Amino acid sequence: MGNIILACIGIVIALAGGVYLARLLYYKKFGVTAKAEVTEVDAVTRRKGFLLDNIILVGRHADNYVHTMKYDISGKTYEERDKAGYTQPLKVGSTHLILCDPKNPKKFKFEEDVTKHITIAAALVAMAVVFAGRFIYAYMK
Repeated sequence: MGNIILACIGIVIALAGGVYLARLLYYKKFGVTAKAEVTEVDAVTRRKGFLLDNIILVGRHADNYVHTMKYDISGKTYEERDKAGYTQPLKVGSTHLILCDPKNPKKFKFEEDVTKHITIAAALVAMAVVFAGRFIYAYMK
């Protein structure tokens, strides 16, 4: 019984990874490639604190950076914020290739991130299938 439960967990992980992989492949195949310029960088700061002998010390630090990107698609200029959340800021004025959703050009992903994430998601799905297969094989024995 334990083998079939572990096999089901592997199948669920493979399905979730497959959905994510399909979304990335959609951007890679149908996405509109554009050159985007970083116009603004904002730090997302959060308060972090700790207790030391009844004294609360609170400090702020940047968890990630959000960038405002300016790009042209079909003669129309867009200026949108990214959702990547990099830990290091990109330089203002630098240009990067992005992949925009063809139905909604306001949604975009960085091209280099999409390529990396496709490789990682494919490896995740492959490992989950092998994991599930191993426990299905053990159950059938």
